[in-house]
Amino acid sequence: MSDKNDSLQEKLLALEAIFLQKLPSKFEEITSTLQKVVERPDDKESMVVLHRHLHTMAGSAGTFGFADIGTQARVFESTLKPHLEGKAWDPAELKAYSEEVNRYFEYALKHDTKPVNGVAESVQEEERELSDPHLIYLVDDDEAQNQEITTQLEHFGYEVVRMNHLGALAKAVATRRPHVIVIELSFPEGKVAGAEEISRIKQIERFRIPTVFVSRSSSFDSRLLAVRASGDGYFTKPVDVVALTERIESLLQLDENKGYRVLIIDDDAVTSKFYGAILRDAGMNVYLLNDPTQILTVMTDFRPELLLMDIYMPVCSGVELSRLIRQDNSYVDVPIVFLSSEADLSKQLDAVRAGADDFITKPVAPEYLKSSIASRAERYRSLRALIMRDGLTGLFNHTAIKEQLASEISQAGRTGSPLALAMIDLDNFKCINDTYGHPAGDQVLRTLARLLRQRLRRSDIVGRYGGEEFAVIFPDTNASTARRVLDQVRLAFTKIQQHCEGGHFSVSFSGGVADLEATLDADELFDIADAAMYVSKQEGRNRISLA
Repeated sequence: MSDKNDSLQEKLLALEAIFLQKLPSKFEEITSTLQKVVERPDDKESMVVLHRHLHTMAGSAGTFGFADIGTQARVFESTLKPHLEGKAWDPAELKAYSEEVNRYFEYALKHDTKPVNGVAESVQEEERELSDPHLIYLVDDDEAQNQEITTQLEHFGYEVVRMNHLGALAKAVATRRPHVIVIELSFPEGKVAGAEEISRIKQIERFRIPTVFVSRSSSFDSRLLAVRASGDGYFTKPVDVVALTERIESLLQLDENKGYRVLIIDDDAVTSKFYGAILRDAGMNVYLLNDPTQILTVMTDFRPELLLMDIYMPVCSGVELSRLIRQDNSYVDVPIVFLSSEADLSKQLDAVRAGADDFITKPVAPEYLKSSIASRAERYRSLRALIMRDGLTGLFNHTAIKEQLASEISQAGRTGSPLALAMIDLDNFKCINDTYGHPAGDQVLRTLARLLRQRLRRSDIVGRYGGEEFAVIFPDTNASTARRVLDQVRLAFTKIQQHCEGGHFSVSFSGGVADLEATLDADELFDIADAAMYVSKQEGRNRISLA
């Protein structure tokens, strides 16, 4: 079992223990609230609280493996509902209900406090590979080609291990699994020895490794052999390294952790932590909110890609909260999924009418929860990408990067954190288009976009501001640090060889950096960073200036 899975098991078991520890006090909450109802059967407020306690118990007990308690709590909840909606209690009925509830929870506390098939026990063994650093195995007996590809890939921040002999690959894979293998199709051992070796390794290893073949042959047969060896790409020599890098990046994006931002809203802190641990184990970025009144601040700061919430909470219901969220045009398309023990179909339909996208009934299997949340978050991200992303580079477009800056400045203002903005402009870009053609110019734009994504932090926000201009937001960073980082990117960019029909060429860029010491206004910050960038142009280009 992997260390990571051990860690998840430990977290879930610890949360089960906390739930068990709190069980007596939760029973006490139910029985003491029930006593208030017995004393005042027309006390609507106490009935609402009692219903919420029973509803929470029905969902959380099942989640932590106390299925009998969860089932019985749901029965008690169902009995209460008609009275919550206006039906008067018959004194004898209320007395019997009270006695049954008290008797059951007294019994459960003594005899039913061992979880059965808890979620912690049901989490299956999984092995996952760490995603960083991105390691590339380059296997080719052409040392000159190896050196050129290695140099270019290293500019993009990849770790490259070169091998001149085919026999070294299997041992290297067994010792340290790479993220991608780039391998020649033909070796002295045979014309298709590279494909045969990949097929052999594939039979030994449990996990498939993305593989890209390179070859001097462009024949249909060679390409078919690569396909049959599960090749993910095929490049003929001399290799266009920029195109190869683009393919490697797309393979890594398919393989990498998606990191969906999921906001869980539930007044039950232990249960929300439990589901949070499961989603974090699946690579999601989870924020737990136990106080619904803080929703607007959290929505602004965390910018969730999916909300997962209970339907019954104090202060307001989940249905009311979803309507409140939908009032803001910024959040009309954010998926809302209810995770609740509510089995009443009419209540579930009310939630959907209020703007919910799905309703998952507790308890839920971890794998189903992860799959359901991931598919909805991915769909949301894809739709947002169509609206907010630049079609050529995949970066934020002009409108989106401006919105991102305004949001980041607002957040920095609340936390007192620094923030820097960089404006970047490719040097002599018109000349590149005129000399090498617009396809080559587009390639340069994509290369810079890829390099910025590869070399900067995941928290840094990159956009194509327009034409050959780019903008980078550096949260929690002052201008001098941002300048130093961007200067490293500049140096790497100038060393990348751009491929075209006439040969190779390199390109540089100029940049300007400003931070919140200059202004707290987003538009002014763009102007100040842009002015600094033009200083770089005037001083000879290929440099970064501070405002």
